[in-house]
Amino acid sequence: MAIGRHTMLLLSAVALAVLTGCGGSNVNVQNPPAPAAANVSIALQPTPPAGISLSATTTLTAVVSNDSSNAGVDWALLCQSNANCGTLLPLHTASGAATTYTPPPTISGNSQTFIIEAFATAEHNQNVVTTITVTGFASNLKGTYVFETRGIDANGPFQLAGVIILDGNGGLTSGEQTHSDSLQFFSDPITGGSYYIGPDGRGTLTINTADQNIGQQGVENLSLIFLNNSEALIATLDNPNLQPSYETSSGTLDLQTSNSAPTGGYAFVVNGTDISYQPMAMGGILKIDSPNTISGTGSVADQDDTGTVFPSASLSGTLTNPDSLGSLKFNLTAAFSQSPIQLTGYIVDAQHIKLIETDNNGSGTGVGSTAGLAISQGAATGTFTSSKSFSGNYVLDILGQDLSGLPTSLASVGEFTADGSGNLNNGYDDELLDGLAIEISDSFTGTYTVDPTGTGRVDSSINFSSNGPGPEFIFYLTGTATAPLVLDADANFGALGVGLANPQVAPPLSFNGKYGLYFTQGSGSLENDGTGQVSVNATSNTFSGVIDTDFSFSPEPNTPITGSFITISSTGRSTGALTNTFFPTPASVPNTIAVAFYVVDPSHVFFLETDSLLSGELSFGYFAARTPVCPSCP
Repeated sequence: MAIGRHTMLLLSAVALAVLTGCGGSNVNVQNPPAPAAANVSIALQPTPPAGISLSATTTLTAVVSNDSSNAGVDWALLCQSNANCGTLLPLHTASGAATTYTPPPTISGNSQTFIIEAFATAEHNQNVVTTITVTGFASNLKGTYVFETRGIDANGPFQLAGVIILDGNGGLTSGEQTHSDSLQFFSDPITGGSYYIGPDGRGTLTINTADQNIGQQGVENLSLIFLNNSEALIATLDNPNLQPSYETSSGTLDLQTSNSAPTGGYAFVVNGTDISYQPMAMGGILKIDSPNTISGTGSVADQDDTGTVFPSASLSGTLTNPDSLGSLKFNLTAAFSQSPIQLTGYIVDAQHIKLIETDNNGSGTGVGSTAGLAISQGAATGTFTSSKSFSGNYVLDILGQDLSGLPTSLASVGEFTADGSGNLNNGYDDELLDGLAIEISDSFTGTYTVDPTGTGRVDSSINFSSNGPGPEFIFYLTGTATAPLVLDADANFGALGVGLANPQVAPPLSFNGKYGLYFTQGSGSLENDGTGQVSVNATSNTFSGVIDTDFSFSPEPNTPITGSFITISSTGRSTGALTNTFFPTPASVPNTIAVAFYVVDPSHVFFLETDSLLSGELSFGYFAARTPVCPSCP
């Protein structure tokens, strides 16, 4: 097709304009620039929580923007070498997909902060950091608490008692305590400390004093098992990073609900050593006639000093007003002692006072180094005048020493019925005098006599079915449905111990559910103590859990414990076995001991080893029902 002359001219003009725009200077033609590439970025969406409970988990999500490769997110849990900061899984996710953080089983103190970092996989220099604070369950214990433990230190039998204030957030703000062994006692202010409770109820308690002579250069470290807001079980568990304390003991922590001055009658028992380092135990009735006065009327005391019994001795004295923390002193004169006896008391409530002896100042004078408990008789003071004052079914628990002089060498757990007419029926006792290699598991009957003057002192005599005359148990009545205290003043075998006659509920009796436990094991001059938690299955008659043990002054935390038992009888006694790595191996089953269980009620069960002649060790302990620290906690 032919192109016209005018069309040819127009095309030539367009071509010239294009060429001029490329290289000429007379025409300004500009193309728009190419768009800049967007940078990769990362953000946590939504914002993670600032803190979680030790029993909880949390998810974290990061979104990567401008990543054409869709490479996703890499995650890191920043943690010191050999530390346990929990877990973060998975460590790689797609953009917008969640990873889950799970805290470690335990933390340092009541709260600990952990760092989590998210990286854009495509560009690791694009990252974002967050912190999560994990908290324990210290709020379950808040207020003023009285504590006591008993065991051994480098000098022999050892006692500790005091009062502390817990702030509900893992802090111990103040308190006071008394530390005593066979050489002397020390009374010190408590300057601070900390405590922690984990999701399974196990925790730690650290008590700071300025006294370098006690604990780990003034610091006392203990394991703890939470039972409820009012009670915990405790035992020595040294910090392995500090100088060893060479102390081991176990005991209780109880909420103080009153610190008012005591009045009326109080039954009491204490045991430990006399001023010559020999085993000694005392018990009796303190009748506070008027403020600060124990005239002697209605008061009585018994002493067993190295197997020599001084019965029904006169007792009088004075007592101080309690200080702001509920501590007071009983200054006593007893017919069996040429020296005054001083007992420091820490008031728990209107009925209970923890006692520790404070007359042995290291100068060679005084009476001894003992500790124990006082229980109020209340309105019943002076009314226990007949055999009817003592009746019911009881489970007996006693711990002390035999005449070998070895610490923690006597333990006895048994059951009986006081018929209200002067007879002890349906008795059974498992008893061990470890230092003397005497082991008894036998039924018994007996008789008892109530002091007709109404003090509440009850003397008894028992006979075993196969082992002849048994120990002399002296009971000190307290009040209706309250546990009498008991002194084992055994002239037959030479046993010196104290404990409780716990009122037993009517059958059927059960052992099932979640429990805390503490135990003590004596072997010659050594002792092991511990606390822990177990879950008991009454269908399979088994239990399992975890314990923290002070094994021959060496901390051994977090070891498994398992057990089994036969069906609980109508009397509450059952036999079975306990297994733990640090238990001796007397029989064919490794690290397993035979035990007898005694059920007081569904919340309280005692046990005693029954093959001690094979294992060479005394094992005594106590299970107490515990409340989980949170609804989802084990």
